[in-house]
Amino acid sequence: AEIVAETKALEEYQEAEDSKEDLAKIPLLAREDIGKEARKIVNEECKIGDVPVLKHEVFTNGIAYLRMIFTCKDIPEDLLPYLGIFKGCLGLLNTEHYQYGDLFNEMNIVTGGMSAVNNCYSNIDDLSKYRLTLEIKTKVLYDNVEKAIKLMREILMTSDFTDAKRLREIIAEGRSRTQSTMTSAGHSVAVNRALSYGSVSAEISEMISGVPFYRLVTELDEHFEEKKDALIEKLQRLAKLIFRKENLMVDFVGTADGYEKLAEPVKSFAETLYTANVECGSYMPVVSRKNEGFMTSGQVQYVCRAGNFRRKGLPYKGTLRILKVMMGYEYLWTNVRVKGGAYGCMCGFGKSGESYFVSYRDPNLGKTIDIYEKAAENIAKFEADERTMTQYIIGAVSDLDIPMNPSALGLFSLSAYMTGLTQEVLQKERDEMLSATAEDVRELSKYIEAFMSDEFLCVVGNSEKIKAEAELFMHTENLF
Repeated sequence: AEIVAETKALEEYQEAEDSKEDLAKIPLLAREDIGKEARKIVNEECKIGDVPVLKHEVFTNGIAYLRMIFTCKDIPEDLLPYLGIFKGCLGLLNTEHYQYGDLFNEMNIVTGGMSAVNNCYSNIDDLSKYRLTLEIKTKVLYDNVEKAIKLMREILMTSDFTDAKRLREIIAEGRSRTQSTMTSAGHSVAVNRALSYGSVSAEISEMISGVPFYRLVTELDEHFEEKKDALIEKLQRLAKLIFRKENLMVDFVGTADGYEKLAEPVKSFAETLYTANVECGSYMPVVSRKNEGFMTSGQVQYVCRAGNFRRKGLPYKGTLRILKVMMGYEYLWTNVRVKGGAYGCMCGFGKSGESYFVSYRDPNLGKTIDIYEKAAENIAKFEADERTMTQYIIGAVSDLDIPMNPSALGLFSLSAYMTGLTQEVLQKERDEMLSATAEDVRELSKYIEAFMSDEFLCVVGNSEKIKAEAELFMHTENLF
């Protein structure tokens, strides 16, 4: 079986090499033919009364993309882990005027869908700064904006958190859904967990949607009767802490005609929010390297190494996008996928400095880590002619220039606003990409060395494999 697998891998490698020769004969765009301007951020800060509004003036053919964004600040430590559960309950409970089944139908009659999400926006220049939010979003025809906002108010202000029977159903469904997601996306579990060792925002995201969140819903599901009263009390406290006028910001994607429909409904919505004094808290999680191995019954691994290059004094460069393309098609692909037998391999280099290598459905563990360790040395020797560099540049630019519909453009602009990303930063990134040389790429070897020096390791995989290489980990446990 090993000989067959190795033979197949070598055949794939040869096919890849043959395809490169064929591609070399195809004419390419020149750098000069690639657009020079970065995608435009479409943001306009407005106000309705004293409620801040972020407006994205985009033609949407009569559809408003609307978010009510509540900043989750001053949440006590004992409540923060429950934020993911709280979000998951919104829209699934009985309210003042609707049973939850009727509420679901009404949302789909009035709007194109309505849901709540949590986001944690980290500042691209200062990882210690972040903005944790709970957002209820919808898409709705301009003429139904007022009805949609009334439904939002119904969900946020009148959901019945005392319905223990329904809460138990939601908890059980949430546990099952989270386990299914984690099983099918072990690489995401490994990446998010590894990044949380060095980032406060990533640690908070883990608490409300990652492994700690799964542990919490599992405990609640298995001991619901003993914990239901405390759960209800926490959910009610969260509602009164979050749904307050001083926490509210409105995000709107559409045209001036649609924006005019917002004024009165938003004012009425804001006036109905909680105003009573509540007990606040101030919590900042302490992050540290944990290097965990999460054991499963599967036969493959998801192996992640992560870290942060900006903490080592290195600025973000647009050429890192070219490096991402190169690593995915050359070094990581050849060594982890073709020779190592993994189904896939990925990497990322964030503007905040957060970076990672991760394998997908990987038969190896220590061998893959060795490949990661040698990546910087490989990039330091990089050589490429103009045609090859242009290919990589086209690949990197294509990721940036994917067409966006109005909703996606609005979300892109909102994320830029919340993270401190400016048009100048985007343009600088693009300029650095378009002017990149082989020497610029070789310089990025020190970026790989920098983030790898953090030695953040997380593996989700086969229990026997993890036990056999237990010296790599500071802690191991069953994922489920």
